[in-house]
Amino acid sequence: FAALFATAALAEQAAWDQAQVTTIAKDLAAAGEGWEQAVRRQPGMTVGSGSAEEEFGLLQKARVLREQSGALSAEVAAGKGFDKTHDMYRSLKEIVDDTEVQAQRAELDEPTMDAWAKVADAMRRIAPYYAK
Repeated sequence: FAALFATAALAEQAAWDQAQVTTIAKDLAAAGEGWEQAVRRQPGMTVGSGSAEEEFGLLQKARVLREQSGALSAEVAAGKGFDKTHDMYRSLKEIVDDTEVQAQRAELDEPTMDAWAKVADAMRRIAPYYAK
């Protein structure tokens, strides 16, 4: 189960490829949208502690993840490269990491876990272009 949540931990740096990064960023934006929708449809949003605050936190992080992945996608699609998008990626990575921690404490149904797997996969694929 934890392996499902493992995102790009130790990616080796890849040479910047604008077309490839644009494609992956579009996939990431779509995955972010799917994740937010899945979290919203999650039955009962039962989080480990039962805290409404944590439930809201996961929904809030899903919204921010969707917004930031969409913004990154738009920027690279507009031709902005590594130097102009690295900070956006780092911010998105922090949200993904925080979401991962919170999601691991939640009792997520299979469709929601599948939606997260798409986010994790896109992050794994894009990480080498932002590795230092």
